[in-house]
Amino acid sequence: MVPPINRQNNPNSMSVKRYFKFEKMVCVDLVFDKSTDTIQSVKITGDFFLHPEETIDLIESEIVGTKLEKDLIKKKLESLLSCCELYGFSIDSLSDAIIKCKEADSH
Repeated sequence: MVPPINRQNNPNSMSVKRYFKFEKMVCVDLVFDKSTDTIQSVKITGDFFLHPEETIDLIESEIVGTKLEKDLIKKKLESLLSCCELYGFSIDSLSDAIIKCKEADSH
């Protein structure tokens, strides 16, 4: 598991939580560094299905440190989900959701 980010130690940290309705509901809780545009932590929950189930923990830990650019996130997700069955979202929609969390900060 990824340790929680202490925002007091990093004033550039931004936390955004958004809900998305794809085939199923997906919630992305993202903490990122605004100065470097890198993911510090992410929690993905919802009523989607992913098999094997522990893959979600792997995604949440392996995506930390990734720059918030759709192509980079999509490639990482493709690699992590290559041998998985998923229902309720696609790799493309999850990539979009993560990027939209960053964009919510600019509104």
